[in-house]
Order: sequence, then structure tokens, then C-alpha cells
Amino acid sequence: MPNYDFKQLSPYDFEQLARDLIQARDNVVLESFTTGRDHGIDFRYAHATGNAIVQCKHYAGTGLTGLMTDLRKEVVKAVRLNPTRYMLVTSVGLTPSNKAEIQTLFGDMLATGDIIGKDDLNNLLGLYQTIEQQHYKLWLASRAVLDRVIHNASLVQTEFGVERVHRDICRYVRSAAYPRALEMLDNDHVVFISGAPGVGKTSLANMLLYAYLERGFEPVLMLTDFQTGRDRYQLGRPQVFYFDDFIGATFLGDRASEFTRNEDRSILDFVEMVRASPTARLVMTTREHILQQAIATSEKLKHSRLIDSRCVLQIGDYSQKQRAEILYNHIYFSDLPNEYRGTLLADRFYREIVQHAKFNPRLIDWLSTFRRIRSVTPERYRAFIRNLLADPAEIWRYAYEQQISDAARSVLLTLYTYSGKCGSDVLEKSFHSLHLLRAHRYGFRTEPSDWRRALGELHGAFIRPGDQIEVIDPSVLDMLNAVIRQDTLNALDMIEGAVRFEQARRIWIFALDTGSQALVQHLASESTRVAAAFERLLSAPRKAQRWAGSTVYFDDSGERRVATLIEVAETLNSYRISEVMASAVAALITGWGDEPPDISDGVALLVRVRRSDLVFKPTNAEVCERIIRALVLEASTGCRSYELHELLVALDPSDVDAELYALLNTATHLYLERYFSDDLHDCKSEGEFDDLEVELASIAEHTDINLDDPIQKIRESKAEFEEQQAAYEDHQYEEWKERRYEIQSSDRELDDLFDSLRQPGLS
Repeated sequence: MPNYDFKQLSPYDFEQLARDLIQARDNVVLESFTTGRDHGIDFRYAHATGNAIVQCKHYAGTGLTGLMTDLRKEVVKAVRLNPTRYMLVTSVGLTPSNKAEIQTLFGDMLATGDIIGKDDLNNLLGLYQTIEQQHYKLWLASRAVLDRVIHNASLVQTEFGVERVHRDICRYVRSAAYPRALEMLDNDHVVFISGAPGVGKTSLANMLLYAYLERGFEPVLMLTDFQTGRDRYQLGRPQVFYFDDFIGATFLGDRASEFTRNEDRSILDFVEMVRASPTARLVMTTREHILQQAIATSEKLKHSRLIDSRCVLQIGDYSQKQRAEILYNHIYFSDLPNEYRGTLLADRFYREIVQHAKFNPRLIDWLSTFRRIRSVTPERYRAFIRNLLADPAEIWRYAYEQQISDAARSVLLTLYTYSGKCGSDVLEKSFHSLHLLRAHRYGFRTEPSDWRRALGELHGAFIRPGDQIEVIDPSVLDMLNAVIRQDTLNALDMIEGAVRFEQARRIWIFALDTGSQALVQHLASESTRVAAAFERLLSAPRKAQRWAGSTVYFDDSGERRVATLIEVAETLNSYRISEVMASAVAALITGWGDEPPDISDGVALLVRVRRSDLVFKPTNAEVCERIIRALVLEASTGCRSYELHELLVALDPSDVDAELYALLNTATHLYLERYFSDDLHDCKSEGEFDDLEVELASIAEHTDINLDDPIQKIRESKAEFEEQQAAYEDHQYEEWKERRYEIQSSDRELDDLFDSLRQPGLS
């Protein structure tokens, strides 16, 4: 008969076990009332003569004293429920006299045979061994299995950390990846687990290895290469080989040349040897970016069957319920003091964690380990968690700094200058500019294949490739923020390596952000190089001709470039940059004869010039006058309402003479003829209708044109829209009512699960 103490089970796990055993024993189907504030019912079933309820009490930690204290409260609930049959299941060991005392508490509703203690549970597990196998934590984390695993792993116990994995089993939650990986290992004898940093690859591999050790397999850990496995391999002997980070151990960063010594052949030879053996198994892990890097480098890996045994672990493999169980298990089995647990439970804060877009098992382990957060007071604990979820940069930092090539880092830095998303062709051109600059500056080699290989290396790990290349997760940008703030040379590299003005502006905006003061200081110390870079970028192309003579604009306008440069000159207080800025202003004014201004960017430039203490060419007053005249003239050829509104609001009465006033009236009439109908049609919300009305009212106020009719049309169209919207919302409400129970049920499941942590005696 088994002899479990059930301490390895959480209250939720214990309830599921109790349910399955009673269903098997009594041949009934129990109605579940999930863990938490159950009002005296965990499970229930109705029968011809009444109804029966089941109450579970997991008091393996506090024992009989805690159980009896709680049962005296349960009696009151049980009497109120008035069941025809009451069953009590507990993890506490009970003597006959203990059962008699409990039966006396509850009276006739509770028969002694329906008091199921620790020994009774073990007896039922002996009778229903299938249930024992289904509840893997029960037996995998048991002392008997631990002893067997320690015996089997005696040769490599220190490397594998059997005791640590045994403790981790209690917190482990099987994701959708577990059955996939186990099936591969059982059928194909080989599985390698890949995925992003922190997603749980090593934990999944450890569980697979631990399960095979329990089956009697001898473990062989390979720490540096596959030769260890080849030397230890014995034909016909059950052996499970384990290689954590199997590519990264011999293939890191810029050491791609080392794969020329047939390490790829060594990997494939060993894999095929294991596949051909009926008694051998092989478990490997690798980070996705390193796998892609290796495949891009090795033709042998690219054309092998290795990829057939790949199990990619992703956050999407965890359902919301499994995410909740991961957090729940980490809290329940943690050493967190009650004040910290209370912070997680208060106001249902756990929902925010479970439902967060950046949920990650490694983050959960971090936030629930007291030695890591002991410097954080309970009052600051919630803010600490929010910051950790908002900026999980450390998950990516090590991989970025230690495990990818310089070319791959150049790709990521270039992608950063486009805010994490860019067309492939544009990114490639920008990459080459930055990569060559960095290679010259830091002394690393470049090859014609750097772009192609770097993309393959980052694929699925840091980026999603395609026509539009983008970071795989926003936290990659968070990591790059931290890298650039700490290593400020990167900022200057990206400005000097930019091929478009918008790239340099992106870095400048980041330098002005709170927490980036070191970047501004570094750029100020290198103001001559900054001035040269911006001077070059002022003339960078911004438009291209397309089919049928159309023009496509792809970079910042001249007005936006000059406004940015004014801000750079003011902030860095650099004479050289001021010189470049003054020349840029003069060139912009002169260039308006060939290239008309962008009205919105021009208005922003006008405001900045007026507020600036810098000296412009010609004079500041003349520059403002030139800007105003150019903008009004452009508006008179046709513009949208928001452009005309912005321009009119920015102008002082003294700026507008009779000629300009006439041009503004012309602009208004032209807008009504050409664009008003389109603007009205494009309104898709009440706010957009309101904005359009405000703009027209402002235009009417600053001109002598009566706009009552178009404003009335806006109001009528808005009223029609509101009627349609009301009908749509009624339809949506009906759909929501149909889904409401499902949504509420999901939230209740979370609440019920975590409410069990509020109960006394569950330490």
C-alpha cells in the first residue's frame, strides 16, 4: 500500500485527488465547487433519497490540532446545509478515537466510514492505481520515488540537483508542451526543447528526466559535449541522456567558426545513435535564438531530421488556468511571510499578474522567492511586482550580451531605431550602415552573410521576420532601453549609423526621457560628432517616386528635422550644433520654393522658434515671418481642417496682414469644396465628430466665413451615428450576456483558487 503524507500537494491538488478517489469508490460523478470560500461544500452529488456533500481539509502541515479547530466551525455550516450524507476527507492521520471524536461533532449526518484520513487515502490509492498515476505530483514528489531517483542518479546527483527538482515538482504545472514533449521522447526517443529565455524550458526538461529516472533509467548528464554521452553509452541498458543548452555550450555568440570542427556532425551522430536504440532516451534544451543561429551556420543541421524532434515552449502553451496555478503553487509553497502573501491576495491583485501580457514563469519564481525580494517592504511589494512585469528586461539581457553575435546585436539596435518594427528592405540597408560603423569602431570582423545569418539567429527568439520585421515581445525593447542607458556609446553609434533622420530623432527622444540623463551628458561630450551626424542626416532622402507619378514620403519632413535640431542645440548647448542649426533654418526657408512645407510640422517649428533663445539666420523675427508666409501660402492651395485649425490658433493677430487674411479665407473655401465631405465621412466616433465641429468653429472664429451649415451637417451626422451606435451596442450587449457567464465563471475560478490561501492552517 502507498504511504504518502500529501505534503507535496497544494489544497487545490488535494481536492482534485479526493474527488477522483471518491468518484471511483462510490461510482458517482461529483459536482465541483472549486477551492476557496465554499460555504462548507467542496463537492456534491444528488441521489434519489437526498443529497451528499464532500468537504476536504488539507491540514498536513498543522495536523490534528488545526483540523479539529476548523471542524468545529464546519459543523455550523453542515447543520445549515442539512445534507442526507456528509463526507470528510483530510490529509491528517486519524486514529479510531480521532474519528469517533469527529463523528460526535457532526452527529448522524457523518458516518465513521465517511471520515477519510491519510491512511484511508493511501488505501484507496492502492486500490485505484490509475488515479495514483494521473496525479503525478503525488508520486513524483514522494519520498519513495525520491529515494529511487537518488539511487539511480547517484553518479550525477550533484550536477542534476535531484533534491531541487523534487522540490520544484510541487510548484510545477504541466503546460500543453508537456504531453507533446513526452510523446516525442517515448516514440522518437529524442526531444529537444526550445523557446525564449525564462519560459520554462529547463523545468520541463527536468520533469521529463525525473520521470524517466523513476522508471529506472540511468541518467547521463552531458555538460560540455556529446563525447561524454558516447563514452557512457551501453547498448541494451536503459539510459536517459540529458544536455541542457546543448548548442549554447559549444556555440556562443561570435564563436560560429568553432562549428567547423564537426561539432554539428557530432550532434547528429549522437542523436541518430539514440534514435536507433530501444533503451536510450535523449533530452536537450536550447534557446531559440541559439538554435536559429546554429541552423543558419550549419548546412548539416539545416538539412537534418533534428528539427522533427523539436518541442517549442511558448507562453501561449499556458492557459489562464495554468498561469493561475503556477502563481498559486509558487505562493503556497514559498517562504513568503504572511504580509507579502496578503499583498498578493488583497483586491484580487493576483488577477493582474495572471492576466498580464508579460506573464512569465521565471518572473513568478522571482517575485515569490523571499531572499530575492526581502529588501522590498510589504508596502512596496505590489509596486515592485508591477515594475517587474512592466520591465522584465533581465530575461533578455544575458542572451543579448553573451549569446548572440555582433551582427545580431546590430540588427536589434537598428530595429530599435525604428521603434521595434520595420520593413525588411529598409532595415537591411540601415543594418549595414550601423554594423559597418560598429565593426570599425570595436574591431570585429564582418562578412557578406552577416545580415542573413543574423536574421536566422534572431528568428523566433528576439524577432518575428517577414516583410515587416518586429520584436517578438515588447520586453525586448525594454531590455534595449536598459542596455542603451547603461552603455551610452550605443546611442552615439545609432545616431552616427542612421540612414534616416527619424532614426536619430528616435534616439534623441529617448535621451530626453526620464532616467536617460547619462545619454544627454554623453552626447554633449561628443557634440562635434553629433553635429556632423545630424548635418549629414538633414539632407537624407525623404520621398520616392512611385507608379503613375505619385510621391511617397518615408522620412521626417524638413520642418520636423529643423525643429529637432533646434532642441538638440538648446539641450546640448553646443556652438557647433547651433551653427549647423542656423544653416539648416536658412536652407529650409530657401528650399520652400521647390519643396512646400508640411503645415503641422511647420506650425510646431514656428512655436519652437518663437520660444528659442538661439540666434537664427536671418533674424528670429524674419524667420518667423518667413515660416508664417510659407504655411499660409501652402494652406491656400488646399489643406485639411486640423491643419488649418492648428495654423490659425498659432498665429497672433499681428502676424496676419490683409494679404495673408485673404489667403486664409481662400484656404477655408477650398477646404469646404475639396475635403469637408471626406472629413465628415471619415468620422467613426462621437469624439471625432466633436473634434471636427471644434475645428470648424475655430476656423469660423478666425476668419469672416460663416460655417453654420457645415457645422449643422456635422451635428446631424453625429445624431445618425449615435442612433446606429445605440443599435449596435444593444446587439453587443446581447452577445455579451451570452458570454457573461463564461467570463464570470473564469474570474470566479481564479478567485476560488486563491481564496484557499486565505484560509487558516495552510502553512
